[in-house]
Amino acid sequence: AAPAAPAAPAAPAAPAAPRLGPRTTLVIGFSPTAEFNPDGPAGSLLKRWRNGNPYRLDDSGFLHLPGLPPIGLAGLHVEQAKVRLRAERPLVNLLVSLNVLPLDPVGVDALERFGYDFFRNAGRTPRVADVPVPVGYIIGPGDQINLQFFGNKNKVYQLVVNRDGVISFPEIGPISVAGLSFESLRREVALRVTKQMIGVHVSVTLGSLRSIRVFVLGDVERPGVYSVSGFSTAVNVLLAGHGVKETGSLRRVEVRRNGRVVSRLDLYDLLLRGDTRGDTRVRQGDVVFVPPVGDTVAVYGEVNRPAIYEIRGKTTVADLIALAGGRLVTASADGVKVTRVETQGSSGRDVGWEEVGREALRNGDIVHVPVKLDKPHRSVRLSGRVQRSGLYEWTPGMWLTDLLPDADALKPGADVRYLLVRRKSRLRTQDELLAPNLAAAWRAPRTSADLTLLPGDTVFVFRGGVSRIYAFREVGGGGVSVGGAVRVPGSYPLVEGMRLSDLIRAGGGLQRSASRTEAELARYLGVGDEGHWKIVPVDLAGVLAGDAAADIRLRRSDELTIKIRSAVRRRTVTVTGRVRFPGKYYIERGERLSNLLQRVGGLLDDAFPGGVIFLRSALQRREHENLQRVADRFERELASVALGSEEGSQRLATGQALLNRLRSTEATGRLVIDLPAIIAGDGEKDIVLQDGDQLLVPEIPWEVSVVGEVQRPSSHLYDPDLDRDDYVRLSGGLTDKADAARIYIVRANGGVVAEATASRFFYRSNGVATVQPGDSIIVPLDAEYVEPVRIWTLAAELIQSFAVSAAAIHAIVD
Repeated sequence: AAPAAPAAPAAPAAPAAPRLGPRTTLVIGFSPTAEFNPDGPAGSLLKRWRNGNPYRLDDSGFLHLPGLPPIGLAGLHVEQAKVRLRAERPLVNLLVSLNVLPLDPVGVDALERFGYDFFRNAGRTPRVADVPVPVGYIIGPGDQINLQFFGNKNKVYQLVVNRDGVISFPEIGPISVAGLSFESLRREVALRVTKQMIGVHVSVTLGSLRSIRVFVLGDVERPGVYSVSGFSTAVNVLLAGHGVKETGSLRRVEVRRNGRVVSRLDLYDLLLRGDTRGDTRVRQGDVVFVPPVGDTVAVYGEVNRPAIYEIRGKTTVADLIALAGGRLVTASADGVKVTRVETQGSSGRDVGWEEVGREALRNGDIVHVPVKLDKPHRSVRLSGRVQRSGLYEWTPGMWLTDLLPDADALKPGADVRYLLVRRKSRLRTQDELLAPNLAAAWRAPRTSADLTLLPGDTVFVFRGGVSRIYAFREVGGGGVSVGGAVRVPGSYPLVEGMRLSDLIRAGGGLQRSASRTEAELARYLGVGDEGHWKIVPVDLAGVLAGDAAADIRLRRSDELTIKIRSAVRRRTVTVTGRVRFPGKYYIERGERLSNLLQRVGGLLDDAFPGGVIFLRSALQRREHENLQRVADRFERELASVALGSEEGSQRLATGQALLNRLRSTEATGRLVIDLPAIIAGDGEKDIVLQDGDQLLVPEIPWEVSVVGEVQRPSSHLYDPDLDRDDYVRLSGGLTDKADAARIYIVRANGGVVAEATASRFFYRSNGVATVQPGDSIIVPLDAEYVEPVRIWTLAAELIQSFAVSAAAIHAIVD
């Protein structure tokens, strides 16, 4: 029987429209319905939502509206995005309009809010020293006043105004100076000296100025209370608060004193004209308040400073262009275009230069000053991630590599594998699109890999990464899409002669996880609802090998999916401690520890092979689960302890303390290995490495630890003449709770040596089970002491064992 045809994907009603993606720029309109409650939570936020335009989705495709959690819009069409926005409870009773701004790498998409970079670049510590003190400076407690006498008496004094506002004037007495201006202070002191010190003159200057505490509140990066110099101004205080947020106003900064506004600062005066007259000096207890940003408009194109500007009152197009530094000589003589967001969508109108002084702007308006092309038959335009964008003279026989000769012509992060060239077509109603590979052109300039430019061409250079998906909106027209295991999945323009290899290149190439043989091409056949989708076989291996027959020519709305092969994870092992080359190592499947030891250069001379610690993450997870099971069982049996006697209460208290320690015990995942045997070549002792393994090699230890139920748990210098019982006696001997019959030793490598007798078995002539350097002697809790809870012995042993392992690990890591 013939194999069944693969199931076709569900057909959309029409070819896919552009979808929103990361860093998409949006203008969103909000209009209340009859059900909208202006006194509700959304009422107070409505103005901020409107003033926030234009919005830009973040790198993950989330929209951030003030007062709401991030809203994921990536992958949605405009209409779907409207529905998604109204799904948020505060937006239910609002009509939402949404306009996607066209991407212009040197236009709207690249615009930033004007002025906020001043605070990012100006530093954080206001410096107001080493400048003349104005005569209007008000003296207050903490200011230092320098007095220099000359004439019949020559002496210098440095006096500090005390908390009462008084200085103790030598030979004259106290003088109240708080509240005086600096000029008044000089006159007052000079008058006192003239009257009371005959033949003596005085020079009065100010030394170090007092610190005052001011509040920085509103839309600033770090609101709070700051101690600043008494000579500080509002700008100095804003710098101390790390500047204004992009949600804050630069044009309506307020200085409030005793509950009323004493001045308003327009930072545009400072940034655009260098005018500091509005920069008021602050006083003790003043509040510098930054309100939310007001109405904003954007201007881009042929102006000196394209940006998003905050406007005050009635602002015309001419006023906005003046804020942007005026138009360039390359600006079109026909005027500008103003795009405005209305309730039902966006609209645009052309405004001639004779009208710009009368055309008033609204919040969210976008002004585009186009370039003039007086001689389009003699120029090409370069745009995007380039060092110098604009018009370039075209010469006959001009190549792409003549316009972009090397990487120095590009900005960092430019994508050299996927460019777009928009070419005016005399025979078609739509422009022709080309997608040259600049990297290939550089390798073979002035060949078929290069592109011959024609007059009127516009060359777009995009950023690498996700920004390439904006090419679709930049050039307009129908497109194709690629998904699956490519670096930048998304929709792309259908350029002239585009094939599968071109679409893969547009998508940034294949990911490492991509199959090199498996792919599917979904093609829409027919028109509108009458068509259907068909799966076209793809020979991906042939496409990647350059087989022209396999490299299918694309049609509008084609969708290519690159399949993902089974994930191949990189496995790593970390080696720490006394090895020649410690660090993180990549391992192959099935690699053994003996091979890794050769790669790390072997052990150093002071390494202790018998005390290595080998950790495995999978074992750590199992140990954690076992600890929790023991703790759960322990808690159940603890509930059966009788409380009717003093002995029962004592057992319960002891058990509860032990349970708390058990709950807080962390699993280590330690695997006991015999490293000396592995080094000696014993293949049976060698182990296969796993991802995440850790090998910790300690120095040679010279101590023995005694822990558990002894009078003084401690560590002792190793002495080959001492046995287990000797070390226990050195630790004060056993406690009443100790189980002398079940004492055991934990070797430095994690192994356990135990014996069912309390005799001196640790010291034997054949050397078996003797105490060795680095050993830990564990004295467990006597189960009979806490009857009837028999599991307590196991819990105590687990706690002690993991504690020993954790201590050994920390000793090596630290």
